[in-house]
Amino acid sequence: MELYIEREFLDNFYIDYNAEPVQEIVKNIITGYGRKRVFIDFIESDFEKLEKDNKYFALISNTLPPTPIESIKDHLLLNSKFKQTLVFMNEEKNWFNKAENKGALCFSFDNYKEKIKEIIDNLHFKIDLSENFTGWDFLQRFKSIIFNNIVVSDNYILSDKSNQKMEKNIIPILCYLINKKKEKISISIFTKEVNPIKPDDEHKKEKANKRLTKLNSVFAQYRTKFSIIFTDYPFEFDFHDRHITTNFSLLECGKGFNLIPYKASNSRITSETIFDKDTYKRLGNITKYQNKYIRKIKKLDVKYKMYPE
Repeated sequence: MELYIEREFLDNFYIDYNAEPVQEIVKNIITGYGRKRVFIDFIESDFEKLEKDNKYFALISNTLPPTPIESIKDHLLLNSKFKQTLVFMNEEKNWFNKAENKGALCFSFDNYKEKIKEIIDNLHFKIDLSENFTGWDFLQRFKSIIFNNIVVSDNYILSDKSNQKMEKNIIPILCYLINKKKEKISISIFTKEVNPIKPDDEHKKEKANKRLTKLNSVFAQYRTKFSIIFTDYPFEFDFHDRHITTNFSLLECGKGFNLIPYKASNSRITSETIFDKDTYKRLGNITKYQNKYIRKIKKLDVKYKMYPE
């Protein structure tokens, strides 16, 4: 995580005995989340004074000292990779829209509680698949959050068999997730089965090309970049469970995401965001292993590993 905090926001931020849940969440992000880099607009000579005067600055410093920068806007727009970036400013800025189009979540002191609560209310939910499943409309909730990256991990989501058609599952899923988004979105699909005619590399590659062509055609109006990563190769991480992740959220389904035509099961769909600490940690672990797997298979001398190469 990249965390950009304006010094004035940090000066005004406080927690008392009547603290709202979102205030506690932000406090935990600032002071308790691991695996993050924190950028604050201060000069290095002020470090000891800030550490003495602001308890949250001091708590940040106890883990990994924040990086001093002159301008949050300039450093963010010039240096951030926007993989998982949160911005907390004291006031709304006219450059928020530009940063959000790149994939950052931006908050001001006046709106952070409302905006984070809206994300939590929309994206922290469970769907019981032993009850009637009515389709993918619930994914409209994702319009409440910004992201530039989607990773689908499901061994059979591209099989496109008669009872697992892409047009009823992965395509409407992605349609809801990226509906009306203007930012460029990378979509990676970790899968095993593309239903080749013969189990050899050339037929698998041909089928993978057809799947990718179909996806690119359906989403031609959007700025999407698709890639298929095959999970056939031995690795220390088991790709069995099904996930759909964005920069800030984790959607899980034990059964898999080929749910239409619907058949009742003992699985359920669960959705949470990084505003839950355990989800933040879990999302980070899953992403770490996925990236490690990609680095490993790129070194393999085989044709059938990624598409496009």
